[in-house]
Formats: sequence, C-alpha cells, structure tokens
Amino acid sequence: MTIPRVLAGLLLLVTQVPAGLAQSPPDAAPCVGGKPGAPIKIEVFSDYQCPACRFFYLETMRSVLSNYADAGKVCVVYHEFPLSMHPHAPAAARYGHAALSLGVRQWSQVTDALFQAQDQWAATGQLEPVVAAALSKEDMDRVRKLVQDPAMNQAIQRDIELGRKMEVNSTPTFFITAKGKTEKVASAVQYPILKRYIDSLLVGQ
Repeated sequence: MTIPRVLAGLLLLVTQVPAGLAQSPPDAAPCVGGKPGAPIKIEVFSDYQCPACRFFYLETMRSVLSNYADAGKVCVVYHEFPLSMHPHAPAAARYGHAALSLGVRQWSQVTDALFQAQDQWAATGQLEPVVAAALSKEDMDRVRKLVQDPAMNQAIQRDIELGRKMEVNSTPTFFITAKGKTEKVASAVQYPILKRYIDSLLVGQ
C-alpha cells in the first residue's frame, strides 16, 4: 500500500522511544482532553513563549482536542517545559499550571489566551492582564493565590525533569503512545499530517 505523502512526512520525524523512557509516572499531569483509557495518548512538552508551540497548539492541537479527544479517541496531556531562552516562560507556566489546578476548562481558557496574545506579553512581561481577561473574577482570584504557592514551582520542575528524562531538547516535543509503543516527534506538525497519523493508529481500534 502506498503511504500518503503527508503521512510519510511525519514518519520521517518520528523517533521510536526506548521502553525505559516511554512511560511517564502514574501521578503525571491529567488529560486536558479525552480520558486516560483512550486508545491513543499524546503528551506534549510545551513552552508558552515558544512561537512554534503557539502554532502547534492553535493550529494543530486544538483540532486534535475537539475532533479526537472529545470523541474519546485520544488523551492529550500537556507538560510545562519553559526554555531558558524565554525570560517570561516560567511565569507563564505557573499561570498555566495554576489554571489546570482549577480544571481543564480553566486551563483551556488560559492556554488559548496566552498563546493568542503571545507577542504582547512576550514583549512586556505583563501576563496577569491576559490571564485575567480569560477567567472569571473568582477563578482569577484563585489563580493569583496558586501562582504564589511554592508548590507550583515544584510541579513545573517535575515536568521539566520528566522532559529531560524523556530526552526532550526542544519545544514542542510530543510523544504518541498507541498499540503498546511510544514514538517521539520533536516538531510543530501541521494538523492534516498529524490527523492522518492518528487515523492510521486508530485502524482496527
């Protein structure tokens, strides 16, 4: 059978992950879309100040969330992996992680806002107004408290350490686990390409 061109393009980026690196710990971040029992798991290591991460989330992963996670076919997990070259990325990661502590809905609202306004806050460092505009006053009050909690930094550091263990060197890097194996892609893949790959993994499910 001939492999479609877009699928062949993704296969060139795929790296088979050794078994010892394939599994994140049981207490890893929850699915931000879908359920843990979904046939496919996609774990994304992302940096809110990374332009490629912005593209990958807005142009690819939002479609994966709506078309596959909401249908129960994929569990999507996001891990914070702020890069040292991005001075405001750690603060953005705290806001994102704090929002996730409230729930998946709040995480989606904050993540959408941070990526859509990336150029704005990346230049000024003014993150709070962007986050506040995305949340209710009650949720924002809770997020402000959570951002100041030292436990938030510890949680983000656990994500970073997990990424290093899984040999993440750039963002976005994502891992696709299906049919008993895990594959790594270190690139911001376009949605049509990832869609075809996901569809190929779902054959026979």
